[in-house]
Amino acid sequence: MELKDFGKKPIFMPDATRGAVRGLTTDQLKEIGVEAFVTNTLHLMMSPGEDIIAQNGGIKKLMDWDGIVLTDSGGFQVFSLIHTGKWKGKVTNNGAIFKAPTTGDIYELTPEKSIDVQMKIGSDILVTLDDCRDTDLTRKEAEESVHRTIEWAYRCRTHFDKEYGGTKETGKLLSCVVQGANYLDLREKCAKELANIGFDGYGFGGFVVDKENKLVVDEMETVANNTPDDKFKYAMGVGKPEDIIDAHKLGYNVFDTVLVTRNARHGSLYSKDVEGNVLHIKNSEYTTDEKPIDSHCDCYACKHFSRAYIHHLIKANEMTGMTLATIHNLRYYMMLMDNIAAN
Repeated sequence: MELKDFGKKPIFMPDATRGAVRGLTTDQLKEIGVEAFVTNTLHLMMSPGEDIIAQNGGIKKLMDWDGIVLTDSGGFQVFSLIHTGKWKGKVTNNGAIFKAPTTGDIYELTPEKSIDVQMKIGSDILVTLDDCRDTDLTRKEAEESVHRTIEWAYRCRTHFDKEYGGTKETGKLLSCVVQGANYLDLREKCAKELANIGFDGYGFGGFVVDKENKLVVDEMETVANNTPDDKFKYAMGVGKPEDIIDAHKLGYNVFDTVLVTRNARHGSLYSKDVEGNVLHIKNSEYTTDEKPIDSHCDCYACKHFSRAYIHHLIKANEMTGMTLATIHNLRYYMMLMDNIAAN
């Protein structure tokens, strides 16, 4: 896929938080059909550091990856952690200052710094810094989040264009994030003002499911309806297959979640052969099951190994089992994207 075609068809991006999809090589990702993945700006900034990545030729050379890389801004991680009190730090109108919980090092993240870090990482798609909050916001808190998100997006846009020459000079895309919590008028305001600034993509920010774990359809529809149709729309964190299908109907074509690979490592595997489409491979019923995980799947794991073998490996906490499970779950999602595109 060429960068100019990103988001023109449904695409799922696995999370390569620290510069790797856990348990897989880049060759395995290509064999599965992965065309893009997400790396975590905050974690890469903290280790190994953006300067070291740049000295090694950027994240794509470092990983031997010729597909697309999207870097998040770091906003979701740092601000959600600070706002919830898990990390020590302070959020101001200029950004955030926080202390790394493991090393005690002090970091500052501003809109301009976020762009600089992402440029040094060397991704293809950058994301503007946003003020992400928890779901239960007062009206005043949501208004503050929207105001900061718009202001910071403008500063990111300005910095990217003035310091680096924008897309014309870099060949990279700049995406933004729409906030507003569950206030539909604030979602609409944020979407429209970001659209006026102008970006290559628009992400739905915040939390995509409610307390009942149901997709926040009204909020997502509001964002989709108030952002340009000729730009990609990114349902950030939407992960369950049924939620991806529903989000696509609302106008979203770009998806990511850590659940696909995390579930694989814990033994929750997607399969059309079982009720509910989730097979819990650790269950004793699979001890002698000679069938593949999913008879409809063409992945390496399903073509070569039985449920019994993968059951044994996962139960024994063998990395090979986690790798095979991850290969399968990701391939299931690649085929899901193909099916959505075809229908």
